[in-house]
Amino acid sequence: MKTILYKLPLGQKAKIEKINTPKTIKERLHTFGLIKNVVIAPIKTTPLGCPRIYQCLNTAIAIRGKLAKQIEVETK
Repeated sequence: MKTILYKLPLGQKAKIEKINTPKTIKERLHTFGLIKNVVIAPIKTTPLGCPRIYQCLNTAIAIRGKLAKQIEVETK
């Protein structure tokens, strides 16, 4: 089932399908390992709810909601 990263519940894993951002932001995300077919999962929500902490390739990365809404993922 396809959804956006922002809507993924805590602990649920999904595979990155598409990153709908400008090229410069997409390249920056690639340096953190956010590329197509990589598994990502939200692991923690900050006290105010934004940003959320995601686990990707053994790395924890904070992603703001506005950016997470631009990343399409597929769940099992």
